[in-house]
Amino acid sequence: MKFTPAWLASAIAAARSGLERVGRFGEHRAVRHGLIVAGVVFAIALAQMAATGDPYIGYDAHAYWQAAALDHPYATTIAGGFNGAGGLYEYKYPPILAQLLAPAHLLPWPVFLGLWTLLLYGTVLWLAGRWALFALLFPPVLGELWLGNVNLLIGAAVVLGFRSGAAWSMPVLTKLTPGIGMLWFAFRREWRPLVWALAATGAVVAVSFALAPGLWADWLVAVGTQTEATLSPLRQSAPVNLPVRIAVAVALLAWGARADRRWVVPIAVSLAVPFAWWNVFSIAIAAIPLGRRRPPEGAEA
Repeated sequence: MKFTPAWLASAIAAARSGLERVGRFGEHRAVRHGLIVAGVVFAIALAQMAATGDPYIGYDAHAYWQAAALDHPYATTIAGGFNGAGGLYEYKYPPILAQLLAPAHLLPWPVFLGLWTLLLYGTVLWLAGRWALFALLFPPVLGELWLGNVNLLIGAAVVLGFRSGAAWSMPVLTKLTPGIGMLWFAFRREWRPLVWALAATGAVVAVSFALAPGLWADWLVAVGTQTEATLSPLRQSAPVNLPVRIAVAVALLAWGARADRRWVVPIAVSLAVPFAWWNVFSIAIAAIPLGRRRPPEGAEA
């Protein structure tokens, strides 16, 4: 059959109609309630499995819980980093996340993991909306829920960052390089949210440093042990090193900013994460709310 513009238009219309039917399925009350119940069951099951001592259940979440004790959180990273001498559960982020989670360390590890999993699962439901069922079948999202990393929270921060620039402090103060997403505002000459993002980040760092300058000194040492691993694609699941991925992310942001394609920002941010393990691409589901709606005018800070 000859491929014509009319055929293409019909195919696009049929695809849109099919997506609308799928979306309406996700809006059913039974589906929404079922997903909530499934999330609670999953969190409880994961907490029970964590109680057995399996070191790979909630691997990243355990690093956060352990670091929240604020008792030399960078010791394992400094000792061995990716060479294996440091053991499991290496905490590599700035001290702020550990400081914020300090009260959570009072909880037993399985309880913390259950609550943390509920937070991440709820973030998926909020980001994906009526597409939540399908987002939960996306392999990076499944991996993220199993490992308990902060990538889904970074996706949420990207969405919120269009309403308040201060939300961008979250990706900057966890994985640093995802903060490149703020270039969106520079490309569009939207200086107010960019200033808010930088000011909020600076304020949080100042408070954190005033409370624990020693932790920041240790973090700088820990970062030094990770430089080679960050630049080497052989240590990552995606065989592309960080400078190349950042260059692609910047180009994508520039392209998206020209026509207000906000959905490209979480994709660019996922490319800019220092270690491109496959679960980091769960950030990309933040493209769902950014693609279907815009915040009200004047709501940005």
